Amino acid sequence: MKKLIISLFLICFVLSVKAQSIKDILNSQTVKDVVTSVTGGKQLSNESLNGSWLYISPAVQLKGDNAIKNIAGTVATSELEKKLGEYCEKVGIIEGVFNYSFNQDNTFFCQLKSSKLNGTYTVNSADKTMDMTYTVAGKNILSLTATVVLTDNNLTLLFNADKLLELIDKISSISSNTSVQAINKLASQYDGVMLGFELQKQN
Repeated sequence: MKKLIISLFLICFVLSVKAQSIKDILNSQTVKDVVTSVTGGKQLSNESLNGSWLYISPAVQLKGDNAIKNIAGTVATSELEKKLGEYCEKVGIIEGVFNYSFNQDNTFFCQLKSSKLNGTYTVNSADKTMDMTYTVAGKNILSLTATVVLTDNNLTLLFNADKLLELIDKISSISSNTSVQAINKLASQYDGVMLGFELQKQN
């Protein structure tokens, strides 16, 4: 599926390269429509998010020219996914265990091995983003915005690298895990990269 999407991007690029910059093409409605038709992209709403979503893997996405330069000079995206996966595992974000449950009343919770994070969310359907506020014992501990990709059975939540790693750091503190010490360094190395979670809908 990913190869097909990449091929469609390249076709759009070849047809438009004389008239537009790469940035214009990647942001064009034509490309967005092609990707939506291939992935089965759904309208983002409280109703479409409603339910339980199980973590299956880390997610990494480049964001802008700087991200491309940073990645090219350091490490491949697949290696970054592996590194992020290692950090996630240390704090209990484990495939088949960690999950999000979204309710239609704008509340959600994340289930870890032995603890749970509650929160509230607000959907921006036009921008395909979601503002999320995490709480512990009734106190707000972190607010961040997720870029959301929603298909029939899969949900991808992407955050600016520093924000996602800040969330992992918070989870580390809550779970009394002190083994994650290089998170801020990792975030600074990948300015302009979106990091997050691939989730799968549970029946």
